[in-house]
Amino acid sequence: MYGIQLTGAFLFLVVTHLQRYLSKKYQWQKFSIAKLAALILLYNAVCSVLVQLLTYSQMVVSGMYTWKQMEFPILLLYSVNGIVVLSAWSSFYFAFQAIKRWKAKEVETLKLQLSLKEAELEAIRSQLNPHFLFNSLNNIRSLVLEDPSKAREMITRLSAMMRYVIGYNRNNLVSVAEELEFLDHYVALEKIHFEDKLAFSSEVPEDLKLASIPPLGIQLLVENAIKHGIGTQAKGGQIVLSLHRQNGYLQVQVENTGRLGASSAPAGIGIQRLLERVAHSLDQPGTFNLHQTTDTSVTATLTLPFKKYENLHS
Repeated sequence: MYGIQLTGAFLFLVVTHLQRYLSKKYQWQKFSIAKLAALILLYNAVCSVLVQLLTYSQMVVSGMYTWKQMEFPILLLYSVNGIVVLSAWSSFYFAFQAIKRWKAKEVETLKLQLSLKEAELEAIRSQLNPHFLFNSLNNIRSLVLEDPSKAREMITRLSAMMRYVIGYNRNNLVSVAEELEFLDHYVALEKIHFEDKLAFSSEVPEDLKLASIPPLGIQLLVENAIKHGIGTQAKGGQIVLSLHRQNGYLQVQVENTGRLGASSAPAGIGIQRLLERVAHSLDQPGTFNLHQTTDTSVTATLTLPFKKYENLHS
């Protein structure tokens, strides 16, 4: 009898481990509660009956009983007992796994929120750092006597930029149209600094201006193009912005004059933070690619899920 009890305990151990393996392989945790409960009950019922048949077979082989002595009510009773035991174990196991996933998700959410706060601060520092402000203000100061009207325009643009950067923290997403308006101010201020060395053009279809994008998403690509591309060229160069929609995704491409260095990183901290904001705000990950298009031009491509801004805020 001890041997039979050990056999039964071993078989129950085997079927619980098998259930754990199957649940992980076929991702049972993704099923609805009703479907999961039905699946577990069916699995436990089949396994319990099999365990009882195997243990009874051992008793027959050991000479304790014969097949004729096996009664259906007894088999049913022990099978029900087995189902109860297995179901209790399954309930504990899946409840424990659900709590672990919930805790892990909560930690991941907190990490992402912290990362987003850091990204917001990094974006503000990027646009309102002393170097950028001093350059802009110095350039505007030089215009005051040469072209007062132009100076007033640049002050208005700088004010609009600051208002946008500080105010966007209330929103995880903005429309492409809003981002392009901010970009227009940014490029205008940079053109004062670079003068004829910076040429900028854009190709944005009207329907794509309603797409959603994390704030400063397009501006970051243009800023990198100016900093690492145009700024390194003695004669300056050209930046071309284009947006496309393909297979449910929005592609933002910025092509600039320049060459990728041997040590050029495909994505800096700013791009990494931007991709985190894309995944958080649009519930799907985005991608970033940087490559040498021609001998004299580099293209940066940001791909993110296409979602209409008006639909998200209607």
